[in-house]
Amino acid sequence: SGEILEAIAAKGAELGLDRFRLTPYQKFLVLDVEEQDVETVVATLEELGLQVRPSEFLRGSMACTGIEYCKLAIVETKARTTELVAELENRLPDFDHPLQINVNGCPNSCARFQVADIGFKGSLVTNDAGETVEGFQVHLGGVLAADPKTGRKLRGHKVLADEMPDYVERVTNAFEADHTEGETFSDWAQRADEELLR
Repeated sequence: SGEILEAIAAKGAELGLDRFRLTPYQKFLVLDVEEQDVETVVATLEELGLQVRPSEFLRGSMACTGIEYCKLAIVETKARTTELVAELENRLPDFDHPLQINVNGCPNSCARFQVADIGFKGSLVTNDAGETVEGFQVHLGGVLAADPKTGRKLRGHKVLADEMPDYVERVTNAFEADHTEGETFSDWAQRADEELLR
């Protein structure tokens, strides 16, 4: 928020810091921190609600603006991603593999769902009661690297928005049980049996 940015600038000025950056992955960098000042800066940022040493789920999450601010979005993204991360941190506190989860509110890919380990593309789906509700098409194993790949889509596979934590828990547990030594989530998702990804 603007209030947090102003507070960072004020705290930075107190500590003699004046260079900050925002990354394409919705992260925040503080530059020119002397080694002896690192823990002071960490504590200052944590007072503002910013985690310097986040879980893999928080570190690797990204969401587009979503239905709150975008006329193209058809589902909520920011609040849903915040809830998803909190739930996963609670359910899987020891998960320590890098994992990029990108949540997008429409097909336009502002959050780049096609190149995430787990990419969610917003859509409207029908639940068991026959109601139209928020949901997501799932893309698995996308990556931008030396060997780029778009995420794998499973035929007819969509997840209800309320079932996102259950789905991510299920697929990350399958990854932990089935991956080989040193295999990334992306590589595993590209080769895994389809039933492990549903």
